[in-house]
Amino acid sequence: MKNHLLFAFAIMFASILNAQENRTSADPEDGHGLEDKIQNPIANMVSIPINYNLSINNNNSNVLNIQPVIPVTLSKKWLLITRAILPFMNAPSQSGYKNGVGNVTFLGALTPAKEGSFTWGAGPAFMLPTGVKGLGFEKFSIGPSVIALKQTNGFTYGLLLQNFFSVAGPSNVEDVNYLYTQIIISKKLKKGWYVYSSPNITADWNAPSGNRWTIPLGAGIGKLISHNWYLPINLKAGVFKYVEHPTDADWLIQVQATFIL
Repeated sequence: MKNHLLFAFAIMFASILNAQENRTSADPEDGHGLEDKIQNPIANMVSIPINYNLSINNNNSNVLNIQPVIPVTLSKKWLLITRAILPFMNAPSQSGYKNGVGNVTFLGALTPAKEGSFTWGAGPAFMLPTGVKGLGFEKFSIGPSVIALKQTNGFTYGLLLQNFFSVAGPSNVEDVNYLYTQIIISKKLKKGWYVYSSPNITADWNAPSGNRWTIPLGAGIGKLISHNWYLPINLKAGVFKYVEHPTDADWLIQVQATFIL
């Protein structure tokens, strides 16, 4: 399974780069409009996504993520895109349900300030240990993060890759070697509507082979509401089927509201 996924990721990156090299003239709107920026996790735009995830099995788990994104201008050519993810979790355990804050992650991605149909970013990612045992890893971890994204003719497709390695924490708990990826695919429709598929695929390399991967596959629909009395809001919802999961979870339902500042 791992080799197949890595091969698919390599093909996707090759397709993105090939499309960039073969394109002679980009649509001046590609990557510039708000409808494109909401699909780009490292766009030059302040936003606060609030994301709810419901994993359905015999004992459902609930995760509410608050994910503020703040760009910082470093120079005329470079931006630093900062993104934090603060997860509030309600998850089953052997003694019932546990509630609390899971691993908090922070990304600082360096990206070109010039907007266009192709963009990329790279930088360090940090993962802070959870305060509640059983709701995440228990060591402070750091790792590289890279993203490449292409937007053309109403389509967005790209890939985010991160891998965390533990650097500090209690010696009596397991080290961290954790892969986080996000595949980004969307297509703009009329009047602010769009369809998308953005599964988060993860792997705990230290777990037994049968409990290593989390792979949801599915799709959803969204709408950008920009003509209102308040701030623009991006709303979306999707349904995903787990093809691999450490537990017996079958389905994942996602709902997200992004407030654009």
